[in-house]
Amino acid sequence: MKTKNILFGTLITTSVLLAQSGEELFNTYCSSCHTTIVGINESGGEVTNVYEAPYAKDLIKKLKSETKTKEKFITFVKDYINKPDKRKSLYGKKAIKDFGLMPSLKGVMSDDESAKLAEYLYSDYGKEVQKTKIDVVSSEKSKPLSKPELLFNNYCSSCHTTVVGINESGGEVTNIYEAPYAKDVINKLKSETKTKEKFVSFVKDYINKPDKRKSLYGKKAIKDFGLMPSLKGVMSDSEATELANYLYHKYDK
Repeated sequence: MKTKNILFGTLITTSVLLAQSGEELFNTYCSSCHTTIVGINESGGEVTNVYEAPYAKDLIKKLKSETKTKEKFITFVKDYINKPDKRKSLYGKKAIKDFGLMPSLKGVMSDDESAKLAEYLYSDYGKEVQKTKIDVVSSEKSKPLSKPELLFNNYCSSCHTTVVGINESGGEVTNIYEAPYAKDVINKLKSETKTKEKFVSFVKDYINKPDKRKSLYGKKAIKDFGLMPSLKGVMSDSEATELANYLYHKYDK
């Protein structure tokens, strides 16, 4: 009898340990298609993310609008993930053509797990993300940017750190920027100049008098990105020095 109790207790403990939350189920079976960015769409003059399937937040919002009640929302999700059908699709034929029909999850989750996933999608999806964003904003407010950071954000970041597209050639997905990526430029310049003094001197000279003959990346970079605009007169000499010093240490570990 004692042995049976121990075995029964072990089975209960194991099932509890193996039980996944709604969020964990979503991350395991849904997120790779419904939240992972696989590209950028720049048509129509607006940059939007591209996913393997309709974006989770938009999908949930649309389904709530269609089903009206939580009960119907959960019923739809449980039915659709087990028996996906193009006739049930919220987005119609175009979505099926663009994304294909989602694979069935029948047999992958128990009825309880699919109910838990649907409950999470209806009640909790996005809440943790929103909380994180609020924390980040309040953290930024309590810690103002330094002057060199402001100079970088105002005059450098839009070209050297903002992603404007995705390059998928060669089987590898890489970001595309308006100009060479800041971290790469800094590392290359450090390698070329050897000392901080020469690094700072180069930056100050180049941002005031950009010249294709001084380019670290040669003619191809000038052809791909163009020559950067001069910042002469935009910053004082001391500001240019502060910016250059900031860049030197920006990506230090």
